[in-house]
Formats: sequence, structure tokens, C-alpha cells
Amino acid sequence: MFKKIIIRIQNPKVFIGTVSGILLILVNFDVISIDLSNQITDLVNAILSIGISVGIFANPESHMTNGKEDNSRT
Repeated sequence: MFKKIIIRIQNPKVFIGTVSGILLILVNFDVISIDLSNQITDLVNAILSIGISVGIFANPESHMTNGKEDNSRT
């Protein structure tokens, strides 16, 4: 039982959904304010944006194949 839960939580989509649900519950029970929830959301967005930027700048030609642009991803 717990192995299934741990395996499912390791999936990034399930983890993000779980964290979002926890934030929603905390806001609805007035444990945290909506402003704090918005600040947490802004912080997460900033961290993800930095991660995306570093990933792009670290390997800017990742979409290239043999010197030509790989259009199969679009």
C-alpha cells in the first residue's frame, strides 16, 4: 500500500497536484492567507523560470540535429 503511494508521489505531476491541493486546503481553513498563497505561487514560478532559463542556456542547441533544426518536436 505505502509502496504504491510513494511510487505515485515520485511522479512530478502527482506531486505538484498534491502540493496544490494542500495549499488549497490550508487557504480554505484560514491556516494561511491568500496573500501568502500568492507569494508561495510567485516564488515557485520564479524558481521554475530560473530552472528553465538555466536549462536553455546550458544547452541552447538541444533542438538541433547535425547542424539542422529538428522540427519533429513541434
